Amino acid sequence: MLEMLNSRGKVGLAFAVVGVLLLLAGMIGYTMTGEVEDVPTPNAPNQAFFSGEPIPENAFSALVSAELTITWDRDDVWMGLVDADEKKRCEDVPSNFFTPGLGCDGASTNFEAGDSSATASQGFTWKMESGTYYAALGAKDAALPEGTEVVVSYEVHLGHSLLSLLLSFASVTSGGVLIYYGRE
Repeated sequence: MLEMLNSRGKVGLAFAVVGVLLLLAGMIGYTMTGEVEDVPTPNAPNQAFFSGEPIPENAFSALVSAELTITWDRDDVWMGLVDADEKKRCEDVPSNFFTPGLGCDGASTNFEAGDSSATASQGFTWKMESGTYYAALGAKDAALPEGTEVVVSYEVHLGHSLLSLLLSFASVTSGGVLIYYGRE
């Protein structure tokens, strides 16, 4: 079959193969797992404490759709995600003792996902956006003893975005056209 194609047809075949491979890769997807490090022990009830390191970013959000699932191992804490601006705001606000309602407790924090009602048994899922996000952790009823460790795990499933689907279909279509007009 390759003998019947000139160079335009061979380029078209390469485009079509790449497009089909992209379609298959996006449909199958890829899953990454890990743990959120440096989350401090929530030693005050219903107060948000933030991880030192951000969760992994979706740098290719236009090309790759990413869905993040976060779980943790203790039922006596809640979990949420905040953007970098909200974390900075919370770090700049004095404690709730001096400014009730303005602090960063489970009710007044602007969460991107999760909140003070999130449970460890279900966790939460969030469609990742571009930007820097941090895990926020708080004790539900009473402060946890100093040194208590909370293991926060995440799973990121990567798949097609609208743009990647369009690029895949465009590659297959342009490859088919080049193959058709590249016949001898």
